Amino acid sequence: MIKMIFKTSAVVCLALITGCVSAVNGSNQAMSIEEAHPISVDTQIVTLTINAGALPLSSLDRARIRAFSDAYLRNGHGPVTVTTPTIGAASDQYAASIRELMNGVGVSFNAMAAAEYRPSGEAKPQIILSYTHYVAQASACGIWKGLKEADRRNLRSPNFGCATQHNLAAMVADPRDLIEPAGIGAVDAAARIRAIRAFREGETSSVETDGDIEVVVSE
Repeated sequence: MIKMIFKTSAVVCLALITGCVSAVNGSNQAMSIEEAHPISVDTQIVTLTINAGALPLSSLDRARIRAFSDAYLRNGHGPVTVTTPTIGAASDQYAASIRELMNGVGVSFNAMAAAEYRPSGEAKPQIILSYTHYVAQASACGIWKGLKEADRRNLRSPNFGCATQHNLAAMVADPRDLIEPAGIGAVDAAARIRAIRAFREGETSSVETDGDIEVVVSE
C-alpha cells in the first residue's frame, strides 16, 4: 500500500513538472512590453493660414506666426513651406513679410520652401504655412479577454505595461527619436580645453567639498 502511494505521488509530480515545461507557455508569452504594446510613430502636417491683406501685418497675425515658428523650432522636421496664391505681387510681398518675421524668431531662410496654389473663384487670398512633425501613440489598453486564463497559468495580465507605453509616448519630446537618435549637437571646444588643461596641471576638475563640514541632525 505504501509503495502504491509513493508511485502515485511520483506520477503526480512528474505530471506537474511536465506541465511547467510544456508548450503552453511558448514564445507568445515571452514577448517584451515593447512588443506586446508597441508605440507607432506617424507624421502629421501642421498648418497655419494667414489672410493676405494690406501691410503691415496685424498684431494678431504676428503673434500667430511667432507661435507657429516657435513650435517648428521645437518639434518640426524638414522645411517650412510658404504657399502663396498665384494672383500677383501683393501676396508675394505679404509672404516676404512673413518670412522676415519667421527669420527674426529664429527660422533660417534656408529652412523655408516656396510653393504656389491657384485660388478658386472669388476666394480671399491666403498664405499657408506648413511643416511636418512626428506623433507617437501606443496601442490601445483595456484588453480584458483572457484575464482568467492568464491567472490560471500564472501569466502577466494582457494590460501589463500598456500604461507605461502610453506615458512614454506622451512624454517623449521628439517622437522621431523613437525611430532614430537625434544628431550630435555642436561641441563646446572651450569647455573641453579647460578640462584637459586642468587635468594636466593637476587641478581638481570635479566639485570640491569640505570634509570637515559637520552635519547636524535635529532631534
